[in-house]
Amino acid sequence: MWNGEVDLGERLRALTVTATSPDGGIRATVTGDNRLSLRFRPGTYRWYDERGLSRQLSGLGTVTWVAWIRQREEVIRLASGRSRSEAEQSRQRHDDPGRREFAEQLRRLECAGRSAGHAVRISLSGAARWQVEIAEGTLGARTEQAFADEVVTAFDDLIRDRTAQLTLLRAAHFDIGVPGAWIRRATGTG
Repeated sequence: MWNGEVDLGERLRALTVTATSPDGGIRATVTGDNRLSLRFRPGTYRWYDERGLSRQLSGLGTVTWVAWIRQREEVIRLASGRSRSEAEQSRQRHDDPGRREFAEQLRRLECAGRSAGHAVRISLSGAARWQVEIAEGTLGARTEQAFADEVVTAFDDLIRDRTAQLTLLRAAHFDIGVPGAWIRRATGTG
């Protein structure tokens, strides 16, 4: 760091995004290092059933993730000192068949995570479509905090899966220093 400037890694770790569920009853905050906190508006948890809460959390996941991605891109743009139009021109300038194929495979990427107690499953399709499934009987058997903890562990598992898949996808398209034998072993192709 020069002259007291904060480096990009620190800026990304400091990133925080907060969003609210479609019905306004749940708030999620995600930090730059992919840590989730989930809070229910007082008194709302007990009124949900598994199906309704699944819909609310799916919507909340999508909104939060899109906001997180946009904010992350903005932090990177600002750190590089580029205007929005310069960043867009750079994206267009680096548009080639290999990058287009990478972007297409990224849009088709399917990731999933399951909570520690197996009560919550979260899946992410492409860059933004979230689906949350809650096992029947979960809400009646868990306190609000215990349920929120289940969602957080499912999110953590999803992020681990996504990180692993993104690493393999990047390694397949760009030279990021991952040995070919490791890629073949991880993908089951060798």
